[in-house]
Order: sequence, then C-alpha cells, then structure tokens
Amino acid sequence: MELQSILTQALERRQQLRGKAATGPEATDAWRVVDGETDGLPGLTIDDFAGHWVVSTRERPWPQGLESAALRWAGSVWWRRLERGDKAAADWVAGAQPDPGAALTMREHGLRYEIDPAAGYSPGLFLDQRDNRRRVRERLQPGRRMLNLYAYTCGFSVAAAAAGAVTSSVDLSGHSLAWGKRNFELNGFDPAAHHFVRGDAFEWLSQFARKGRRFDLAVADPPTFSRGGRRKVWRVEHDLPELVAATAAVLNPGAWLMVSSNCRRLEPTGFFNLVEDGLATAGRSVSLREAPSMPDDFRGSDYLNCLWVRLV
Repeated sequence: MELQSILTQALERRQQLRGKAATGPEATDAWRVVDGETDGLPGLTIDDFAGHWVVSTRERPWPQGLESAALRWAGSVWWRRLERGDKAAADWVAGAQPDPGAALTMREHGLRYEIDPAAGYSPGLFLDQRDNRRRVRERLQPGRRMLNLYAYTCGFSVAAAAAGAVTSSVDLSGHSLAWGKRNFELNGFDPAAHHFVRGDAFEWLSQFARKGRRFDLAVADPPTFSRGGRRKVWRVEHDLPELVAATAAVLNPGAWLMVSSNCRRLEPTGFFNLVEDGLATAGRSVSLREAPSMPDDFRGSDYLNCLWVRLV
C-alpha cells in the first residue's frame, strides 16, 4: 500500500478522537498519527505536535516519499533516528523551518505548552501521558499541594496548577525547569507562586520528610536508566521501590500517587510488584488502585506501565 493511503487510513482511525477535541475547553492539537505496525509502518511512529510531525524510526531507513506524503497534512516534518540513542534530537526534513528562537506551541485539554522538535529526545511533552495529565487536574482542588518528580518541562505541574493546586517540580536539569516556567506563563500562571527545585529527587524527598512538608498528590515518572544525582546510577528495575517508599512518606492521608515507567523490559506484573514493595516499605495502605491504559491514539503495544493509588 502506498504511503499516502497508509497515512490517510491512520488519520481516519483517529478522526473521531481528534474531532471531539479540536475546539472548546478540551482543545487538543497534538496526537500520535502512526503507531508502528498496527498502522502499517513497522518500526516507525509519527507524532503530530500542532502541525509539526516528528517521525521516529528504529532499525529502518526513512521511507521513500514520506516527506511529500506527510506535507499534505503537516506544516513541517522532522526525523528522529532512535538507533542513535533514545535521546537523539530530531532533524528537520521538509516543510516550514521555524525561525531560530521562535517558540512553537501546542494545546492539550485547553492548556498550552511550548514545543521544540529539535530539542533532544522529546519536543517538550510526552503524548503518551496525556490522559494522566487530565487525571492530575481532575484529582486536585484549589489550595492542594502537588509534587512532580523528574518533572522535565513540568507538564503534570501545569495540569495541577490549572486545578488551583500549588506545585513543586523537581528535576536535575535547570534548562528543563526554565522551560517549565515558560509553560506556566503560557497559561497565565505565575511561576513565583509555585516551586521549581533543581536537584536529585531522593535528596529532596529526604529534605521534605525532615521538614515535614506533605503533599496531596505526587507524580513519579522516572527514567529507565540515568547517571547523576545522589545515586550516581539509577535503574528503574532495581531502584523503583525505594523511590516509591520515599515518595509515599511525604504524602498526606488520602493523597494520590501516580507511578509510571516506559521501561519495555518491565512486564506489568513486575512493575506493579515494585510499586507494592515500595508502599509496603513505607508502611502505607491503599484504598484505591487504578492501572489505566494508554491513550486511544497509541494503538500499538501498551509499553507504558502506570499505577494510580490512593493512600489511606
């Protein structure tokens, strides 16, 4: 089947989903357009960030003619080659090339986020967490406190701020936190009314515990593997229970905790066991558990493990 037909069919499969959120308070203009083999293009995904298409390939060449086919719908086309490493930046391929320094934006559930297709391993927001950002917004009330660990560009924090919560965003990267502040400003939220904390998650969790700081909702979405911080080397399969225990220790009774991981080596049962081990270490009981599936435009494998728990 020719590429034009494959892309047309992939968009048609998502037409109802995209159409419902095109306008109004839930306005969203960033989606997964193609999700690998399930859409007829094995080893290839396409994410649409407000008309800027980021094509990711793994162990396959660039499909001949894809740029011209994509430009029927996209304003620009970018290519991210995962065989270079998961943190490889995307290269511009075709279409309008943004002016240097010009900020591009997208919308999700009525909120605006700055994006940059050439900025490393993500343009600024992980689309597979879209529904979880909505859940954060739904589960907080004005004046509540939210903790966002490994915050990146603070997407979860922006969703929490939209609910009127006071947020604390923790990340090792000052660049990412500065990006997060711009996301707050895009939505009319004053960054000075929130906390942006540069440093190691474990060190800050220890400080929060000593100072008696408590939160009503926490998000822990750590990397699969990293170097730096107090631990020097982080491996989610080994270190997740300790992170869950330390996070649970700073949560109020009745608080929500969301833990997620995109480690493809972790089966759901193994992931759930790691989270439960951490909760047991912290001595925290759970009244509710939810394991949501990925957004409907992600039609391939459910690689994102996620567990929401409400603490007693």
